[in-house]
Amino acid sequence: MVNFLFRVIEIFESWANGKDLSEIEIFEASSLLGGPTRKLEVFLSRYRSVIGDIIEERCSDTGQGRMCIYSWSRRAFKRYFPVAIDSGGTIIWFRTDGSLSLVAYPLHRALDLGVRGVEIPGEPPSIVTPRIDGWQVNLYWDPVLSKWMFATRYVLHNMVFVRGELKIEDYGLTINPVVLVAESIASKINLYSRLEGLSGWTFTLMIEGSEGASVIKGPPPLDNIESYRLVLIAARKPDGELLDPISSTNIAKIIGVDCIADRIIQLRADIIDYAKFNISHPSLFLWYLGRGDKEHPEIFEVKSDVYNDYINATKSLDGKSYILLLTLSHQEIISKLRERLGDKIIDETLSVVSDLREVLSLTLEDKEKRDILRRILRMKRFKEDALTSISKALEEGKVDRALRIIALTVSEGWRVDDIPLVFENLVRDIKDYIMRT
Repeated sequence: MVNFLFRVIEIFESWANGKDLSEIEIFEASSLLGGPTRKLEVFLSRYRSVIGDIIEERCSDTGQGRMCIYSWSRRAFKRYFPVAIDSGGTIIWFRTDGSLSLVAYPLHRALDLGVRGVEIPGEPPSIVTPRIDGWQVNLYWDPVLSKWMFATRYVLHNMVFVRGELKIEDYGLTINPVVLVAESIASKINLYSRLEGLSGWTFTLMIEGSEGASVIKGPPPLDNIESYRLVLIAARKPDGELLDPISSTNIAKIIGVDCIADRIIQLRADIIDYAKFNISHPSLFLWYLGRGDKEHPEIFEVKSDVYNDYINATKSLDGKSYILLLTLSHQEIISKLRERLGDKIIDETLSVVSDLREVLSLTLEDKEKRDILRRILRMKRFKEDALTSISKALEEGKVDRALRIIALTVSEGWRVDDIPLVFENLVRDIKDYIMRT
């Protein structure tokens, strides 16, 4: 079993306890940290710059040593090296006698498409699954408490952030709101009684509710337990082998939870574009089960460029997100917006957007009219960088680009229902000035 993070910490702790490290151990650990070296001081420097900084360590005293959880800092640039891959909620127990044990070995991090150096393989993926718009938890056997426990990717059960500050209670006392919901669901479905004989396994699950995490924008409310379910994403055996979504189906049945395998996305030639313009899921995961090793098969995440805007437009009725979606001219998205918001508001908006496009076209061959447009938009408090981009787009004949910049700027702070009138007034003002020349 090789959890990359655990192996590096194991080697470091061995040195910290007085053992002389061999060049082989130094090279192994430093390679896992992304900076191969045979020099002890270089390894130690790299270790200290990674662990506790870009990989955050949060520990709690248990009375039998420290229990620590490790996660990639959300403030750090995304980078991928072996230790970074396993920094998604790995939990390590540092016993008082100086030994340590790997307690939770959750699903490793996926590689984000768009991060430098990340490229989708040439061959098609083995499986494509959606990201559930919910809250991830990891379920594992806690050897100190002698019972199954949940943790998030970032904190243990007895930890919670309060106004940006980490609060830690006595070990064994659950205060994390996401974990509290997971525990309540587990009790409701008698999950714990189904886990007999599975100690040593780590289960990565999502809490899914009637409203997604992107809508609630916080932890799931504890007073709505009946609306939540647990969905198994992957299961890891005690020897470290990862069961992919399909292989996890039987385990999901045994422990009585849903399985992400039931939601596999049909493979298609345009899967990347499909993911980027997906309004049903925040992202898609492309699993390449033949790449990597049995503990770390390669998984790529392709985020949707429009999902959050769709949620904002349909749930919060945010005008800017609404206009951003309409000006993409993506017919499937427009059709979905019609279903959610109604034909009337869509038709009215598309009409005034068309009017704006028409009036902007009048400036393409006329610098004086473009200058007038610039003065009008400046009076409407457009920023200079936006004005410059609009002028450049029109000079180059890129009407839709200019329209998009204007539309997104004008719609800032307005609700969906306000957009037709806001645009109608803008078009009228532009026409009034331009037609005078």
